[in-house]
Amino acid sequence: MAKKSFFKKQEQPNFYYMLSRQCEITSRSISLLLKYIDTQEEDLAEQIEHCEKDADKVRRSLIDYVENSFITPLDRHDIFALSRSIDDITDKIKDLKDFLVFFQYQPTDKNLEIIQLIDASIYNLTCAMNEWAHDRIEHFWDDLVKAKKNENQVKRLYWEGIADLEFQEITLKDVIMQREFAKDLNKLANKIGKAADRISDIKIKSIK
Repeated sequence: MAKKSFFKKQEQPNFYYMLSRQCEITSRSISLLLKYIDTQEEDLAEQIEHCEKDADKVRRSLIDYVENSFITPLDRHDIFALSRSIDDITDKIKDLKDFLVFFQYQPTDKNLEIIQLIDASIYNLTCAMNEWAHDRIEHFWDDLVKAKKNENQVKRLYWEGIADLEFQEITLKDVIMQREFAKDLNKLANKIGKAADRISDIKIKSIK
């Protein structure tokens, strides 16, 4: 008769999947923001709120698993840091939505161009993380490069938008709102770039 084990065997949590899930929620969030700007539907704003809450749940689960796992596939600090980097992106998207709602701000054409670039960058970041999660590297590095490359273009558009304020006949309030929203968009692009860099660094470390 086989002896009963006093220890319940638990399935090893898939940290890569949870990080991918964070990216997927973030990608959905930025897509919803674009739709909200186009339609102004309140339901879309609420869905962005739900995305932020869902992302927090995934992050809390990941942290709990890391803290209670004897062995992790990556350094614990690296997992925490990458999860935080992705979460920062989701939080910033929610902040942008709050800005639009509170000030009833209508983004400029340059704002929209930047958001579309950000949407593409987050999509590529998500693709790279999914490639890693499924142990495929065929397109991993290409996707990371694509996620990173829009950062400089966003910065250029941000500068151009600031320069254009000089020639617009708008109120001081509008000038401030345009500048603040554009600055937050530029910060968001920087956060995506940092997340891409972190994924790249951790991937290289895991190869050694």
